[in-house]
Amino acid sequence: MNKKYTLIILSFSIILAVTGCIGSKLGSARKGEKVIMSAPPKRDVINFALLKKQQEQPLTLAGRGENKPRGIETAYAGTLVSLGVSAVKQVIANENKKYIAQWKQGLNDLYFYDQPSSEGPFDPTGMQFNGFNITRTFRDHNNTLTAISADFEVDKDSVPSNEIINDAIFRLKLKRIKVNYSKAKVPLGRDTINIDFDIAFITSYISKDGQMFKDMELGRFSLNLRKAPLDSTSVGYNEYYDKLKNRRLDGKCFIVPRSYGHYKTPDNGVISLYNQGMFSIAVNVKECSKNTFVNEMLIKTSDIGLEQVKSMILNNLK
Repeated sequence: MNKKYTLIILSFSIILAVTGCIGSKLGSARKGEKVIMSAPPKRDVINFALLKKQQEQPLTLAGRGENKPRGIETAYAGTLVSLGVSAVKQVIANENKKYIAQWKQGLNDLYFYDQPSSEGPFDPTGMQFNGFNITRTFRDHNNTLTAISADFEVDKDSVPSNEIINDAIFRLKLKRIKVNYSKAKVPLGRDTINIDFDIAFITSYISKDGQMFKDMELGRFSLNLRKAPLDSTSVGYNEYYDKLKNRRLDGKCFIVPRSYGHYKTPDNGVISLYNQGMFSIAVNVKECSKNTFVNEMLIKTSDIGLEQVKSMILNNLK
């Protein structure tokens, strides 16, 4: 009789072990993965016509709004070109933690403005950064499938409020996002995932007095999705992502300071100017299919006491 019960228990344990290893087909999408990121520039992100009137004769942006040629554009041909060199390769973090996956990507050598300026380091004229998109794909047999795709753009609501020119800051909003597969393992029978986006803007520049500032963080944004559906055929999938459209991200960022330098004029002269504001974007994405997922950004930015945080984490892990 004991042998019979032992055999039953052993068989049951084996079944649990085997089924525990089986995950949903919507998860573990990491074979041959590729992360693509770009930041297409757009001329005149700041539309002068949308700005609230603050003075009778706005100096620099007024000329821009009337489409008059600016002196500096004659001396130096403005350009929309940003190199956008991929800065970070995708990374699998905590490989042993099957239900948590992390991946990163970034862009270097982007220009925030389409022309240099003689006005100063925070002259917003010619702001061309309008946002960026990021897509992660993977290989399934001979097919390339899109796991996640998201578009972020500058929140234009901060334009008519003059926030960009008055406070030298901008905000981001989520234009569109779709999630179809998770890099993290998803338990069998589950079709949702928790995702955190952590987005940082970084720059290096030289001030007029010769001070060098290297890898300065200008600002950080976060987007936290909970129970994001993975199955595009399921009820409520489109409704979930439609509700996220135009959602403002948490956080804010200073506009990129222009570095002090010199430029050659058409008559072979050299003048002192502030450059086009070179910067980088670093994106860190964390996925988790377990309910014990802890929102690190929320803890960092909240006023919750350490003891409360500790208690909350321990309770979630039970």
